[in-house]
Amino acid sequence: MKDEDLLAFIALNFLRYFDGNFVQSLRLKSLLPGDLLSTPSLLKSFTSSEKVMAKWYEVLSRGLHLKEFEACKNMGIDLLAFGDESYPSSLCRLSNPPLLLYWWGNQKTPGKAVAVVGTRRCSNYGRRIAGLLGIRLGREGFTTISGGAFGVDEACHEGSIKAEGITIAVFGTGVDQFYPAKNGPLFEKIKGRGALVSEYPLGTKGMPWNFPQRNRIIVGLADVAIIVEAPLKSGAMITGRIAMEHGIETWAVPGRIDEGVAKGSNLLIFDGAYPLVDVDSFVYLMKGSPQGFLVSAEEDKLAILSPEEGQIYKILRERGDRTVDNIAGECKMTPASVLECLGKLKLHGLVAMSGPGRWVINEMTEGE
Repeated sequence: MKDEDLLAFIALNFLRYFDGNFVQSLRLKSLLPGDLLSTPSLLKSFTSSEKVMAKWYEVLSRGLHLKEFEACKNMGIDLLAFGDESYPSSLCRLSNPPLLLYWWGNQKTPGKAVAVVGTRRCSNYGRRIAGLLGIRLGREGFTTISGGAFGVDEACHEGSIKAEGITIAVFGTGVDQFYPAKNGPLFEKIKGRGALVSEYPLGTKGMPWNFPQRNRIIVGLADVAIIVEAPLKSGAMITGRIAMEHGIETWAVPGRIDEGVAKGSNLLIFDGAYPLVDVDSFVYLMKGSPQGFLVSAEEDKLAILSPEEGQIYKILRERGDRTVDNIAGECKMTPASVLECLGKLKLHGLVAMSGPGRWVINEMTEGE
């Protein structure tokens, strides 16, 4: 794309009035985006809003688009304009695709991607499932996409990073505004292994109305969307609705019917979302396994364990809740070696802590 066309997109994006469909409107009038810079009054053909026109002239007179272009160039942020070959084609499925994307990171395309979203105030169960999804999908080469918030989003991103996978965070702020600020270290890791993405200009703060709007980008970048936990009135519920309305394959993790954090996700299942009842079977389906949910995920997991890890897993399976010292005595291993093995088993999603210093088989593998 020519620089003058990209500069026009940057200037238009400051208005927060046009989306990607505007490009088709330009084509119908045989105009290029850059024509709006050489003849600013042409924009009157596309809006009757005096406020929009006033903002348009202000952006151009102050050179905000030029400053933004230089800032992104200096920071290494890619600008992806609708219609350009670098723009993710999957976003064209949306009824209102973003006009411009700020893309900051080492991963330039989403690849085969799964959106994993949920409430900030998730249960321990929801956090554990989100983390396991991040690990398993990351290990199998899938990109995970989420919103960088506390709770489910954070757990999924961390799981992908732990598995050395690729993860993308879509912001409701400018990509240079880390929100929540406490997740700054996490965002730096995401930028290194994946990307930070936003449609908002640099410096945009976290306004409440921005986040529901950005949710469409999360699912638009993905091939499949998973709602882990969602109250009835929540951003995650909005995300699930957007995915289903746009024909994007949608899954939801079933939850207890008496818990508020699961009422929305349970309702999505009632309305047609697939119930995600087993993480490993879901991954098999994503990989194109003809067996799907008939796959025994436990056998697949156990096959990659070391003899020591297998021995510890067998003891926990047969004898239940054990302390590290219990396991060390029964397996004739040092406590340090036991802790190392338990850490690896936890990474595989096979064991979990039941209390301080106590370990059990992960409830998600029971009954497999």
